[in-house]
Amino acid sequence: MKRQRGVVLLLALVLSLLLGLLAASALRDALVETRMAGHLREGLKALEQAEATLLAGEAQLQTAPPGLCQACLAPAHPHDLQGQWHASADGFFQLQNLGISTRALHMPEGDPVTLYRVTAVSRQLESRQVLESIYAIPAAQAQAPRRILWRQRLREG
Repeated sequence: MKRQRGVVLLLALVLSLLLGLLAASALRDALVETRMAGHLREGLKALEQAEATLLAGEAQLQTAPPGLCQACLAPAHPHDLQGQWHASADGFFQLQNLGISTRALHMPEGDPVTLYRVTAVSRQLESRQVLESIYAIPAAQAQAPRRILWRQRLREG
């Protein structure tokens, strides 16, 4: 009988060890999921900031459209602020006048429209988001800008 007590003790220690490993694994998985949820929340917050900044750029476009620019290239590195940027409550935006076109997407063909690019960058640093939109304003009528193209610029590298 005394031998069996030692076996039961050993079995109890092994089961305790297995339960401890299982608990540690569950804790690690919970921590990873918490981090993932936090990164997702930060990314969504940055996307909302960039969209709000894009709307601020559109409002600026209605009140004071920029003059025609000579070299209207998109920023080479979308997550670096270079050039002339305007601050808003949620981020930074850049307005560029791309010129007049008669073949703008989603606009009547043959009607001249002035095209503008608005690049918006969120204030969020860790999960920074960059959005670009192309707006068309008909030349013949004083209408509100119409968004004809939208894209999200992803971090390179």
